[in-house]
Amino acid sequence: MNAKIHVEWGARALDAKADIMVIVDCLSFSTATTVATAKGARVYPFSLKDEAIDFAVALNVPCANKRSLGGLSLSPPTLAVLGKADAIILPSPNGSHLTLFADAPIVIAGCLRNAKAVADFINISGVRNVQFVAAGERWQDGGLRPAFEDWIACGAMIHLLNGILTAEAGAAAASFRWAEPDLQKMLKNCLSGQELCAQGFEQDVQWASELSLERHVPMLRGLDACYADFGVADERLKPLSVKYYEV
Repeated sequence: MNAKIHVEWGARALDAKADIMVIVDCLSFSTATTVATAKGARVYPFSLKDEAIDFAVALNVPCANKRSLGGLSLSPPTLAVLGKADAIILPSPNGSHLTLFADAPIVIAGCLRNAKAVADFINISGVRNVQFVAAGERWQDGGLRPAFEDWIACGAMIHLLNGILTAEAGAAAASFRWAEPDLQKMLKNCLSGQELCAQGFEQDVQWASELSLERHVPMLRGLDACYADFGVADERLKPLSVKYYEV
């Protein structure tokens, strides 16, 4: 059965009735979450930093700092030190915030770094509808700023899918194929990439632009669930490992 594949921007994309919803915030929530879960850690998405700190104290779990403060943060390289016994609260106004309001049987975090793993998982899932949520950024007035890197990351996954593409999904896939030969250069030159590089976080952009480096798919589970490997029967996908992050 071929699934219908669609992509939309921001919070309104969460209105879709989908079997699988893919939250795509390439710079940097989805990338950071992929790095952490690949190490076996749990990731708690959260919207607001102040509320996240209270939650962190209650759970005795560290809360990610702002990039400029050092330590564990939305900067993906900082999360590579995590291990199987670790958990972290990872607040962000875009991908993390959207995750909290996603209403689908399966919610996963997708990015360039795990693009093939996400596509492989969707291809064997047998679902009818897949919604990609391009998180985007924010203008100073709070309005949605469509983000090149999220569009390209959606396309990186979509162009590997066996399904019926909407016009928007097809455009995202075509955009990725155009950008793929110079992917790292493209991400550094897009507005979000320029902002991070200007702040001294060029390495974040480099990590986010590494294509299909991870074989892990972070999946959202309920409060009582824990991270675990998802068993995949299809031998072609092994050692695909699906990790869970919980709200």
